[in-house]
Amino acid sequence: MNLILDELLELIEVPVIPEVRSAGQVRIYPKRDLDYDHEQRFWRLFGKYPNDFAAAVNKLLPDSVKFVSYDHLNNVLTYEQP
Repeated sequence: MNLILDELLELIEVPVIPEVRSAGQVRIYPKRDLDYDHEQRFWRLFGKYPNDFAAAVNKLLPDSVKFVSYDHLNNVLTYEQP
Protein backbone atom coordinates (compact mmCIF):
# COMPACT_ATOMS: atom_id res chain seq x y z
CA MET A 1 0.00 0.00 0.00
CA ASN A 2 1.42 3.34 -1.10
CA LEU A 3 -0.27 6.22 0.71
CA ILE A 4 1.29 8.89 -1.50
CA LEU A 5 0.09 7.13 -4.65
CA ASP A 6 -3.42 6.77 -3.21
CA GLU A 7 -3.56 10.45 -2.32
CA LEU A 8 -2.32 11.48 -5.77
CA LEU A 9 -5.05 9.41 -7.40
CA GLU A 10 -7.58 11.59 -5.57
CA LEU A 11 -5.88 14.86 -6.60
CA ILE A 12 -4.99 14.33 -10.28
CA GLU A 13 -7.46 15.18 -13.02
CA VAL A 14 -7.89 12.23 -15.38
CA PRO A 15 -5.97 13.17 -18.55
CA VAL A 16 -8.12 13.84 -21.61
CA ILE A 17 -6.85 11.54 -24.37
CA PRO A 18 -8.32 12.01 -27.87
CA GLU A 19 -9.96 8.97 -29.47
CA VAL A 20 -7.55 9.13 -32.43
CA ARG A 21 -5.19 6.17 -32.51
CA SER A 22 -1.75 7.73 -32.38
CA ALA A 23 0.96 8.96 -30.07
CA GLY A 24 0.66 12.24 -28.27
CA GLN A 25 1.47 14.38 -25.29
CA VAL A 26 -0.72 15.94 -22.64
CA ARG A 27 -0.13 18.01 -19.50
CA ILE A 28 -1.28 16.79 -16.09
CA TYR A 29 -3.37 19.09 -13.88
CA PRO A 30 -5.01 18.94 -10.45
CA LYS A 31 -8.73 18.23 -10.32
CA ARG A 32 -10.83 21.31 -10.94
CA ASP A 33 -12.93 21.00 -7.81
CA LEU A 34 -10.02 21.04 -5.32
CA ASP A 35 -9.87 23.74 -2.69
CA TYR A 36 -6.73 25.83 -2.26
CA ASP A 37 -5.13 23.54 0.35
CA HIS A 38 -5.62 20.40 -1.75
CA GLU A 39 -4.29 22.13 -4.85
CA GLN A 40 -1.19 23.15 -2.91
CA ARG A 41 -0.87 19.55 -1.70
CA PHE A 42 -1.02 18.39 -5.33
CA TRP A 43 1.93 20.63 -6.27
CA ARG A 44 3.93 19.64 -3.17
CA LEU A 45 3.51 15.95 -3.97
CA PHE A 46 4.31 16.68 -7.64
CA GLY A 47 7.63 18.20 -6.58
CA LYS A 48 8.64 15.71 -3.90
CA TYR A 49 7.51 12.35 -5.33
CA PRO A 50 8.02 12.25 -9.11
CA ASN A 51 8.01 8.44 -9.29
CA ASP A 52 4.75 8.13 -7.37
CA PHE A 53 3.30 10.94 -9.49
CA ALA A 54 4.16 9.09 -12.72
CA ALA A 55 2.72 5.85 -11.29
CA ALA A 56 -0.53 7.63 -10.40
CA VAL A 57 -0.81 9.12 -13.88
CA ASN A 58 -0.24 5.68 -15.37
CA LYS A 59 -3.03 4.19 -13.23
CA LEU A 60 -5.46 6.88 -14.36
CA LEU A 61 -4.98 6.14 -18.06
CA PRO A 62 -7.61 4.07 -19.87
CA ASP A 63 -6.62 0.49 -20.75
CA SER A 64 -6.41 1.39 -24.43
CA VAL A 65 -3.64 3.95 -23.81
CA LYS A 66 -0.01 2.95 -23.31
CA PHE A 67 2.14 5.01 -20.93
CA VAL A 68 5.40 5.85 -22.75
CA SER A 69 7.04 8.41 -20.47
CA TYR A 70 6.40 11.24 -18.08
CA ASP A 71 8.60 14.34 -18.18
CA HIS A 72 8.41 15.54 -14.60
CA LEU A 73 10.29 18.80 -15.21
CA ASN A 74 7.86 19.92 -17.91
CA ASN A 75 4.80 18.08 -16.54
CA VAL A 76 4.17 16.31 -19.88
CA LEU A 77 2.84 12.78 -20.32
CA THR A 78 3.77 10.98 -23.55
CA TYR A 79 1.40 8.18 -24.56
CA GLU A 80 0.56 5.84 -27.43
CA GLN A 81 -2.69 4.35 -28.60
CA PRO A 82 -2.09 1.19 -30.61
